[in-house]
Amino acid sequence: MDELAEVLAAKRMNLTFLFGPKYLAPIRYFILFFRTYFVLLRERPDVVYAQNPSIFLPLTCLPYCKLFGKKLIIDHHAVWSTKTLSKGVLSSIISRLEKFASSHANANTTPHRMWTGELISMGANNVVTVYDYVGKAKTERNEKIRAEYSLGKEFLILAPHGGHMLEMVESEVTAAASIGRLMLLISGPEAKIKTRISNIHFPENAKYIGFLGRSQYELLEASVDIGLSITEEPYTISHSLLEFAANTVPIVSSKQEAVEELFGDSILYVKSSQPNDVRSALWDLISNPNLLKFYKEKLRRKYEELKSEREKSIEELRKLVFGP
Repeated sequence: MDELAEVLAAKRMNLTFLFGPKYLAPIRYFILFFRTYFVLLRERPDVVYAQNPSIFLPLTCLPYCKLFGKKLIIDHHAVWSTKTLSKGVLSSIISRLEKFASSHANANTTPHRMWTGELISMGANNVVTVYDYVGKAKTERNEKIRAEYSLGKEFLILAPHGGHMLEMVESEVTAAASIGRLMLLISGPEAKIKTRISNIHFPENAKYIGFLGRSQYELLEASVDIGLSITEEPYTISHSLLEFAANTVPIVSSKQEAVEELFGDSILYVKSSQPNDVRSALWDLISNPNLLKFYKEKLRRKYEELKSEREKSIEELRKLVFGP
């Protein structure tokens, strides 16, 4: 949303309150309903661009837009009823709410065609795929930070995590343990993965580095040899993949439909998320300089394609927001 706000010259507002424990959700959404209306009546925006999940934000904004003749666009970071919730009564209710909101909004945007197709099947109005994108990195490979983190290992690997339960952290660490030439760094917010990390036995060539500040993280990303992203979560394109692409850092990734749609054959996919297959893919890259160079060049070309696709989708988005 920060990037979308920037390209649309929009004011980005985060109204999150009591984020975290699920048992606080009823209180959180009740308070956020009034907080959101206060902001809308104070700001009086002509266009409201609201994110789902949760669908309650677009639903809250919908009456304001209808009453005052304003435009509502919903950014479906995910189709909540499919991605986040288990099948059952709650999922069915959320699905109905998503259908209602998306069909009454002026337009809907998604980050990939999987969500686009699902929204169209729901009867959503004006669905546009706006691919995620990261501008060309301003940082360069830094030998000092490599020395700080690699501890003398020949290859430095970074595996960023957001905390989703289907991210295969254990598989990544197990795969790295048998390759002495590399150092694997696991990053991510402690609040979301600390308990899981504490149950993993880390070998001497793998470590959890916590959640770095933006400048330090960007410097590290530009300085690693390989970006690693192993997950069994089928719908999400990790933002870190686009960050690695912006740095032309070769990527080893799970072969998920959404990822393959965006990156094609420009990254090296693992056969499965199991440690042996992850190890095999990493070994193929670090043992063959030509292969590493091959994927680096393919990713460089793919990044230019992504830049072009992004420009087209942003132009389409601007037409939705401001008119032709």
